[in-house]
Amino acid sequence: MDPEAPRDLPQADLIALLEHLGDVDPQGWEKRWRNRSATDLASDAWARGASADWLWALGLPLLTLAEQLENRGTRHLIGLSALPGCGKSSLGRWLEGAASQLGLSLQVVSIDDFYLDAAGLDLAMQGNPWGVPRALPGSHDLPLLLDRLSAWRQGEQPNLPMFDKALRKGRGDRCGWRPCPARILLLEGWFVGCEPLAAGQPISAGSEHLLPPLSAEELRYRHIVQDQLRTYAPVWSSLDALWQLQALDFTSSRLWKQDQEATMKQTSGVSLDRRELEGFTRMIMAAIPAVSFQLPSADVVFEIDVERRLRRIRIRPDQLSSSSVSRTG
Repeated sequence: MDPEAPRDLPQADLIALLEHLGDVDPQGWEKRWRNRSATDLASDAWARGASADWLWALGLPLLTLAEQLENRGTRHLIGLSALPGCGKSSLGRWLEGAASQLGLSLQVVSIDDFYLDAAGLDLAMQGNPWGVPRALPGSHDLPLLLDRLSAWRQGEQPNLPMFDKALRKGRGDRCGWRPCPARILLLEGWFVGCEPLAAGQPISAGSEHLLPPLSAEELRYRHIVQDQLRTYAPVWSSLDALWQLQALDFTSSRLWKQDQEATMKQTSGVSLDRRELEGFTRMIMAAIPAVSFQLPSADVVFEIDVERRLRRIRIRPDQLSSSSVSRTG
């Protein structure tokens, strides 16, 4: 990343975001971060070619939010929702690295670290029409996730699971545990915050982008996914804030997932084969209706194009004040 490169986002959008965070002086805000050597923070964590907006309009505002929440003296949970391969994992690595350098008590955890164990995962994913070994609603150990979040809220330092997607020839498995002493926790995932279809909406809703159209088997399995998605509501309701990276073109996930697998092949020597990759990308586009990714509960939404460049920032109307940075106040 070149942090001094021209930025794509309209300045007015960044000003609105900073006002949402309670800072009405964008020039002063940037100057303060430059005085803290912001451009040198965990600079090797960014993906190659990441635009400067990822630092100035997303990463640093997230750290600004985290610092504000930490100063309140209680633990806070931030949600980050974004489709696979768009760059959220790189952002998470940068956030943890930058927070460490700044002395900020922040930790990033993926909801996918809470996948079921190998046997449970294989059983849960059995029979899905895309042949995917994980990722669908229903593939996560929600009792474990809720238990660990509850313990963390109460001031404990619970051990959180870790998941390695390269194990079992790319099917993935748990690979250990790590403590969570942080006061600010960021939970990221591709369908974080997604809700089931509203009553009366057809199960085929939000499938206009699909070629070929949904098959009968995919439509049948969508009902299962909808039922599973409802079980995540207690997790979503525990979020103190929710930010989203929203794809301008929902089909961008196909290219992003291909890039993600190519990177995993380079780093671990293991990746999905062509058939498995096609199943994964189809699942991402077909399993959850695209309309479910229009998150009404998202406090801040970043529109992202197919080249992973941030194009606009939208603030939820009832969040347009510094008093609404956190839902819990």
